[in-house]
Amino acid sequence: MGTIVDATMPADQFALADTFAQLPDVECETVQLVANDDDSVAPFVWLSASDMDDVHEALEADSSTRDVERLLEKEDRSLYHVTWQARIRIVVYLLGVEDGTLLDARGENGRWELRILFPSHDSVSATYDICQQHGVDLTIHRVKGVVESIDRTGKELTDKQYEALAAGIESDYYHVPRGRSLEELANELDISHQALSERLRRGHRTLIQQTLK
Repeated sequence: MGTIVDATMPADQFALADTFAQLPDVECETVQLVANDDDSVAPFVWLSASDMDDVHEALEADSSTRDVERLLEKEDRSLYHVTWQARIRIVVYLLGVEDGTLLDARGENGRWELRILFPSHDSVSATYDICQQHGVDLTIHRVKGVVESIDRTGKELTDKQYEALAAGIESDYYHVPRGRSLEELANELDISHQALSERLRRGHRTLIQQTLK
């Protein structure tokens, strides 16, 4: 049936540690993460921050990147194609030794949140041991079956999206007129208004997509 694992890893053991340190409000969301025939990892990622010009410069200077190309620009975020240095490819390789598939990766505040699909619980344990042996601090937070990972709407909100949406309801952010501004709600959650805007938008998209099916 398969097992889905939610885990975290320090950015200094994976990717973009320099960028997160230089620009604390940066958020990175992986669009696609695959191993090509040449054994390179070439993901497409969305990056968002208050100043996207600073993000581009930080990405180019980051010790984990070898080449970056901005493909699409929007007001608050940009889509990049990034070629990573070898150590990132090594970590992805370790996660796949026991047939693990990296479904999603999100980075912010000096760490990465990973969602990985494994064929069995035994493969989860084996991958954890492999990471420990190679000095990779993979912290597993939740392990669940594939069926359990799908909620009533057919797709699960992330914990942060749920927290943001719930806080918006509780604080009357969605009322007309609004009981809280975006900035006030962000302060309550102790995150930037940019980060909150992204989480709400992703949460809205998940709920709308499932409602319209």
